[in-house]
Amino acid sequence: MRTVLAILRRELGSAFDQPLAYLLVPIYGILVGGFCLWFDDVYSGGTASMRTVFTWAGFFLLVLVPALTMRVFAEERRGGTLEILATLPISESELVRGKFLATVSLVGLLVASTLGYPLMLAALSTPESSDGAPFLLRMFTESGLDWGPVAGGYLGLLLLGAALSAIGLASSASTSNPIVAFLVALALTTFPYGVGLFLDRVPLSLLPIFQYVSFPYHFDNLARGVIDLRDLVFWGGLTGLGLHWTIWTLERRRLE
Repeated sequence: MRTVLAILRRELGSAFDQPLAYLLVPIYGILVGGFCLWFDDVYSGGTASMRTVFTWAGFFLLVLVPALTMRVFAEERRGGTLEILATLPISESELVRGKFLATVSLVGLLVASTLGYPLMLAALSTPESSDGAPFLLRMFTESGLDWGPVAGGYLGLLLLGAALSAIGLASSASTSNPIVAFLVALALTTFPYGVGLFLDRVPLSLLPIFQYVSFPYHFDNLARGVIDLRDLVFWGGLTGLGLHWTIWTLERRRLE
């Protein structure tokens, strides 16, 4: 575990030594804010709901997470540093876990940048106090915002981000070209996301299959505050598959 944490610190330090990490957070905030406030004004719907925010926040993770992961292994393969790491007493599993945790930490930072929306919605939907109770307490007990779906939605964003990170790492480990890694990861994640947008056009006989591989289907369940074991298994299995593929790819390269 000490080796994994050392890799985690190294990756985070490397990420913040470059402008990419500093650019992604404001870019993500601008994109989510622009679509939530300009195209779908989340504050003008008459009800306090985070569904619009979660929809756009999940969509833009689909684009930005592959940008985070495309250089993780591809750049090291092209620069030859991956071969140097292979000579150190570090297993492929430890290397992948450390880089995965670093990527998920950055994804968590992106997700945390949207926390202002539920706080503002709760503040705007909190009625005037008649008993002098603290406003902050009433935001969580008397506001029109249901905090159950909010917690489920943020859990869904983190699970989605973890799955996207694992797929992005697998793509990056499979090529030495970061652009190719980005495009492969984007293609692998766009299809299951797009499937969920067109479930109404899927034949009824095939609907259960397309529902199960759909990202929005499993994400929307969590965003409604429904914690279903099948959704957790889906996200966990997808993340595990991506990490397993990454480890297998690195082990195969070591044997070559």
